[in-house]
Amino acid sequence: MQPEVPQADYDWLLHWTAWSLREDRRQEAVFPLAQFLERSGASPLTWSLDFLSWKCERLARDRCWYELRVERLPEGTLVRVLLDR
Repeated sequence: MQPEVPQADYDWLLHWTAWSLREDRRQEAVFPLAQFLERSGASPLTWSLDFLSWKCERLARDRCWYELRVERLPEGTLVRVLLDR
């Protein structure tokens, strides 16, 4: 029997208030990967796939597009979330 993988929950992004406005009129928030995974209750193995499922659901419900970019830097990995309303 395989260990149970926690269910990721990205709904905290719906209430995030520290978005930065970009020149292209989208909003952006940047998090260290560990913090993003902890806030989301996500598994390091499946989090990006879970996010894909979540963002498709958000698009269907709210017509908001969320995009995720991972940046690997010498000082650590960052997750950049873009929001287009």
